[in-house]
Amino acid sequence: MKLIITQHRPVRRILVVVGFVGMAVLAVAIAVDYGHWKSIAEAMVSSGNKRTLLQEVAQLHREQEDLRFELARLRRTEEINRHARAENHEYLVRLQTEIAVLNQELDFYRNVVRTTEAESGPRLKGVQLKTLEGEGRYSYQLVLTNVDRDDRVAEGKLDIRFLGELKGEREALSFVAVKESGTESLSFKFKHFRLFEGTIKMPDGFVPQQIHVAVTNKRRSKGSFSETYDWASLLN
Repeated sequence: MKLIITQHRPVRRILVVVGFVGMAVLAVAIAVDYGHWKSIAEAMVSSGNKRTLLQEVAQLHREQEDLRFELARLRRTEEINRHARAENHEYLVRLQTEIAVLNQELDFYRNVVRTTEAESGPRLKGVQLKTLEGEGRYSYQLVLTNVDRDDRVAEGKLDIRFLGELKGEREALSFVAVKESGTESLSFKFKHFRLFEGTIKMPDGFVPQQIHVAVTNKRRSKGSFSETYDWASLLN
């Protein structure tokens, strides 16, 4: 039997144990620290993604506002264009109406100047009526011409009567009774051309049928005459 004698080293054992414990603690600490930093890194990544998303949302919001502004601008432009087209159409219609009226005036005065030397003295060369807004309201134009070989002045007066029916009865109204505006007097004194114009208003219930115009020539007794016109034929 062989006897082995070893030295008793308690300090060394303690150091070994402490070393193992330290290593274990270090390993645990490293593991805990790694998990902590990993969580921090993941939080940073998550925070970065959130920040990026917020930036994208803000960018989309700005783009949306820009689109809204552009849409509002386009709508306003379309509204202005539509209004301009409407105004142009109204202006065109108004011009066409004015041209039609001018053409009527031209025809009217063409008829006025179509006279001959045989028609010496004052002559009634044009009577025209137009319906106005308002019940029984009309505008009128009446033209006298004078052709005289000696270039003398025509002088005299007109007498205008409006013939029609009032409450089923035959009625004749004087010019003064229906005059609304325009010519103050039906007397005339001119050389070549005299225009009477203004507006008249018929009384309620009166139905005009004819106009009777008498011309009295003070210069020549034989130069007086009268004409009766159908009301409907004078309306334009």
